[in-house]
Amino acid sequence: MRRIQGLGLLLMVFGVGAAADEMYLNNGSMLIGTLVSAEADLVVFDTPFAGKISIKEENIARVITDSTVTLKMEDGRILRDREIDSSGGQLVARGGGEPEVLFAATDIELINPEPWQLGDGYKWSGEFSAALETERGNSDSDEWDFIGRSVWRSLTDRYTIRYNQEIDENNGDKTTDNWLGQMKYDRFFKGDTENYWGVSARFEYDRFQDLDLRTTVGPYLGRRFLNTPDLTIIGELGPVYVDEQFDVAEDDDYPGALWDLNVTSEILGFGTTLYLEHDGILNMDSPDDLILNTRFGIKMPLILGFETRFEGLWEYDGGAQDDVDDLDETYNFRIGYTW
Repeated sequence: MRRIQGLGLLLMVFGVGAAADEMYLNNGSMLIGTLVSAEADLVVFDTPFAGKISIKEENIARVITDSTVTLKMEDGRILRDREIDSSGGQLVARGGGEPEVLFAATDIELINPEPWQLGDGYKWSGEFSAALETERGNSDSDEWDFIGRSVWRSLTDRYTIRYNQEIDENNGDKTTDNWLGQMKYDRFFKGDTENYWGVSARFEYDRFQDLDLRTTVGPYLGRRFLNTPDLTIIGELGPVYVDEQFDVAEDDDYPGALWDLNVTSEILGFGTTLYLEHDGILNMDSPDDLILNTRFGIKMPLILGFETRFEGLWEYDGGAQDDVDDLDETYNFRIGYTW
């Protein structure tokens, strides 16, 4: 076995398949299990008693392992199946039938990356959740709310599809009936996964807002401003063309501006995530016809990818008809699944 000490060196030795890797923490604790991966300042360690856990690099004193690793370097080089040794503060990658490579801790981008992070295909991820309430007695009511999202991500681009729908009935009569569908394509700038451009097509229906179909199409620029477990912020902004078709009111179309903000935080720990999703459309011809949607809440993991959510949704439509409220507020408890 090789022993590597020091904060700057510990990230160089993470591998998969070791029978009994050891991790020593600064507080004197020791974990026994399997070192899985490292990215940014987080180390993933698989333990027999708690499964995979993420530990901040700053809390780790040293690591012992005899596994080989695959390294993705900051300059784009891929070093596969290498053993890492250290001597006198120097790092050396050996094995894989290749010459030895000297490098510094700061030269590493990823350890044991997934195939898509090496340019091999796409990673598929997604989520869906539902809230269902049924009441029988003096009045019969049913409330059903579904949210789904699917994402395909590669090193160079990303495809996203999402769909939301809400239907409420009271004594057999619908009181809420709306849905939203969206398709997005993002293209990352060369050598920069923090900034990207994209194009989006969004379609909305709301029976009780007199909205037969709202179509919103346009390009945008996006940026990931922060990317840490404590706080991740992603924003998008761009021009759009909006076409609105109504059942009663006169149809309309106009140029506009669309923005999208996504904020998440795992600061509470234990796999719990705080989240905020906000988007808006500004009517350039009539700024008072502002559309704002804000979804916020907390999601907590259960088992096998299932999760619970406590969530609030605020929907504001400044162009709503006079007999329709311009603000809808919804609060619910949801059950979902993430992959």
